[in-house]
Amino acid sequence: MQMVTRPKLDHLRRLTGEHGIIQFSQGDVPDLDSGFCLDDNVRLLTLAVSLRKEEPHHSFAIEAGNIVFDFIEDSSQEAPLYHNMMDQHGTFTDRFASPESIGRLIWSLGIVMRDSRDPRWLARAQREMQKAMYAVPALSSEHARAFAALGWSAAVEAGEVQYRAPLRAVAEAMHFEFERNASAEWQWVLPELTYDKARLPEALLRAGRVLEDSDIYASGARALEFLATVVQTDDMFVPVGAPGWYARGGERPYYSQQPLEAVAMMDAWLAHGDVDSAFVAYEWYLGRNSDDLVVADVASGGCRDAIHAKGQLNPNMGAESTLAYLQAATTLGQLRVSDTATGEASAQQTRIA
Repeated sequence: MQMVTRPKLDHLRRLTGEHGIIQFSQGDVPDLDSGFCLDDNVRLLTLAVSLRKEEPHHSFAIEAGNIVFDFIEDSSQEAPLYHNMMDQHGTFTDRFASPESIGRLIWSLGIVMRDSRDPRWLARAQREMQKAMYAVPALSSEHARAFAALGWSAAVEAGEVQYRAPLRAVAEAMHFEFERNASAEWQWVLPELTYDKARLPEALLRAGRVLEDSDIYASGARALEFLATVVQTDDMFVPVGAPGWYARGGERPYYSQQPLEAVAMMDAWLAHGDVDSAFVAYEWYLGRNSDDLVVADVASGGCRDAIHAKGQLNPNMGAESTLAYLQAATTLGQLRVSDTATGEASAQQTRIA
């Protein structure tokens, strides 16, 4: 596997304020008026955990993670109802978080349980996961269920076996929807390819492995292989454009290509044990894409918000895009040659399709 440059955190530091990560930017200048949200903050927490795997006393990661936990605790004071959106003054501006926000929260908490070695973070994650269980009925979309499945898979891997039952429930629901919607020409959970697509097969793959369920794993493998026929052929990752998306029987849009899609595809390949294909998806950030445009600003660690149109980058570098790039670079950068060989062998053994 090729080496991955350790990402810089200069832009991330600029984006991070007293309530977590600021949602948007104008160019590389944070737009404080855009406020903060649970969605982006839990992504920041996941990155903080990843940074501390290599450097346990990473000062920025510790500070950022503590801020995010404070945000989570504030947002969950009325659990099972949660808030998502907060203004720059620290006031929540919405009534309810979205199902996907709750799913991402569960996902991040599971990552803390599995990968953090900080006893204070583990205790806070366990408390918040217990509260989040009261919001499980709100997981009303396939993406929300997929995000939660990723979190519970990680928690079960950490020995938190009490989350095996909800994991099985959402994984079987996703498997049922896959079988209901899939056809020879359309091997997918939904009748449309929308955002963060690869998280759906990734969730099935990781849940199938944890639960030792060959049917669930096989659904994930089939979905990933189908998705690859759409977005990753000829050794190049070309995500479906937003917000037009790609409906079954319709025309596939190519712009605007979102950074979130590349890290999702990368993680799905890693869940399937295919490091080489994961690296192809990662290189989308570095210019191996349909327009030969470098999307990530390697010098600052920021990332443009999209390949907006043919030959055109969106110049803004918001939280979602920057965190997507940094998480992708950090994840691949922590893979060593020996780890890669071990992971591939393990994937072959645990593949139960």
